[in-house]
Amino acid sequence: MSPAAVPHKPRVFCLYPVDDSVKEYAEQWFDFTCEPNPQVSRWREEAEAVMVRSNKVTPSDVKQLSPAFKYVGKHGVGVDAIAVKELNAKGIKVMNTPGVNASAVAELALTLSLCLARDVAQIDRRIRSGETVTKADGGSTGFQLTSKTLGLVGGGNIGYQLGKMFYGAFNAKVIVYDPHLHPSMSQKWAELLPASHFQRVNTLDEMLAASDVVSIHVPLLESTTNLIGEEQLRKMKKTALLINTARGGIVNEDALLKALEEGWIAGAGIDAFSIEPPTSKDFGGLINHPRVISTPHIGAASLDVIRITALAVVDHLVEAFRGDEPRDVVTI
Repeated sequence: MSPAAVPHKPRVFCLYPVDDSVKEYAEQWFDFTCEPNPQVSRWREEAEAVMVRSNKVTPSDVKQLSPAFKYVGKHGVGVDAIAVKELNAKGIKVMNTPGVNASAVAELALTLSLCLARDVAQIDRRIRSGETVTKADGGSTGFQLTSKTLGLVGGGNIGYQLGKMFYGAFNAKVIVYDPHLHPSMSQKWAELLPASHFQRVNTLDEMLAASDVVSIHVPLLESTTNLIGEEQLRKMKKTALLINTARGGIVNEDALLKALEEGWIAGAGIDAFSIEPPTSKDFGGLINHPRVISTPHIGAASLDVIRITALAVVDHLVEAFRGDEPRDVVTI
């Protein structure tokens, strides 16, 4: 595409810092203001579009927006921090970037699963503390993922990538619980896995009871808040692992800590907390539990993925301002 295709340079504000190459690319198309420029604070009054990552766009923000404001470009998928209903009511479109960071998030979910299965983090902490850990002691709690069953809460782009990894690496069976799975994704699953290694179930309980690793890949909505609580955790295998690289609030953290302390499940990998970044003050019990690995929502935060996703947001906005049908529009 050519910059000449855009008749004027719209005012676009980016509320998070981006790589210099992304900034240079955006400046070809837009009158572009980006963090840490202090003028970015004027986005409500002056912007025609805004790029957001972890930033909030509140109902109060929406009331202050300029009449010229048209688009919100979301870096990533989750829109729980964005007042989508209020924006839509004003005719403003919200576009996210599904699939762009799917492999990166899936890789982190795989990493957490492997580290928990072989107890890598706890063994490393013990050795670093000065303890002598023998081969027999270090291997006494680990188990392999080969031929295990992966349960997915959400079978979209990220779940699909993780399922492909588990099947390819471990010959794993994959069970998907997703009442809203798009027909196109159903077809992709059918083409990826043989019937012997794939099952789609109608209830969450059925998937939880059969899975060795349960990984969450759904947005935070009213219907998914506290989706995994005490009742659900009790239905899991005592040897199972729970992985959350989606959003905090989907797993009830008090119930998860109880499940770990009482041995209902074997471990948890948590990349998404209800309060972020996670601290010992807020989540001391979970963070310090020997069978928990915690990360500060880094699933899509590798440098290469951050750059690629930011470029995708710019492209979405360029196309929309050019008059093309906006891509990946979010409605709630």
